[in-house]
Amino acid sequence: MSGDQDKTPTLGITVCKTRGTPPFHETAYFKQLTLEGQQVGIRVIVFCPKEVDWERRSVSAWQYSTRRGQWIASSFPLPLLIYDRCYYTNTRHYLDYKPHVNKLVNDPLIRLLGRPLGGKWQTYAFLAEDPDLRPHLPETRRLTTMQDLYTILRRYRSAVIKPNGGSHGRGVAAILPGKDGIRVRGRTRDNRTFDHHLVNRSQMEQWISRFTHGSRYVVQPYLPLYTTDGRPFDIRILMQKSERGEWVQTGMAVRMGKPQTLTSNLHGGGKAVRAEWFFSRQYTPELRIDILEKLQWLSTQVPMRIESRHGRMVEVGLDVGVDPQGRVWLLEVNSKPGRSVFMLTGEKEVRRRSIELPMRYARALLDGQVGGSL
Repeated sequence: MSGDQDKTPTLGITVCKTRGTPPFHETAYFKQLTLEGQQVGIRVIVFCPKEVDWERRSVSAWQYSTRRGQWIASSFPLPLLIYDRCYYTNTRHYLDYKPHVNKLVNDPLIRLLGRPLGGKWQTYAFLAEDPDLRPHLPETRRLTTMQDLYTILRRYRSAVIKPNGGSHGRGVAAILPGKDGIRVRGRTRDNRTFDHHLVNRSQMEQWISRFTHGSRYVVQPYLPLYTTDGRPFDIRILMQKSERGEWVQTGMAVRMGKPQTLTSNLHGGGKAVRAEWFFSRQYTPELRIDILEKLQWLSTQVPMRIESRHGRMVEVGLDVGVDPQGRVWLLEVNSKPGRSVFMLTGEKEVRRRSIELPMRYARALLDGQVGGSL
């Protein structure tokens, strides 16, 4: 590469390597980031943390060529600003990447666009320290022994178990009292739905042991988060940093699953609808106002609370549920949120803004216009 190219500010996107060409997911999103990067004078490259040459401080990476309309592999200087988009399929996968990711994180010359969150348990633990947020958090326990599950079942009769890491609804199961036994239903790791009847606790324990094998899990109460026609739903709120370093709400949409299924995730066959349309059909005007006020409060408080305890963030996706009584529950906080929900709702301007903001924030960081410390 020429010396001029080497001086171009670069944002490196880290990914977990997959099969295919290019060997990573989210290619459409990264292409759009590349185009937005051209508008603000930042080159975008995509690489696997395992492929860093630390002696030369270089990396084998992919760059989208707008002239050729394709991804091209080449060698680049190790970027000084990193956007983490690594997704781990299970604990073993995470541990395989962890030392390579940590080396990037701990390098004194490298800054992160935002520090990724830990798992569901870690996030719950420090959010629950806030007495104002605690009433909106489902009780969450690490599933280390069956007693953790039984504690939740004694208090709430039903429970849901989830991988501690991000899952897109995969590997989630509800434990419900059934006719003459126990009912377990949800989605497998490869996203197939299941609904089993187990005759007793011994059979349930064996099933859970097989189901969770190799991954860390949490257990929570099972919440009845369904529409009036029996569809599971949640609300995705995308919060992002502006170029001034301020948190702004980019968009809000509702994801609905198929009737009688457990999760609303789009990966599991769900659909997305606009939030205003959904609320106008599900709630009375008075309840709608109350719910929207609570959603607005959560969307402002949660990112600030996380950042004060965790370090700098660039964006968070808040997944929120509303029970039949109108109580608002913060279900999950995702530091690597997707954006496809806004394409599915037809909100192209929200989608465009969701891509523009991270690049403008990156430019502000590189220019020293916003705080650069973690």
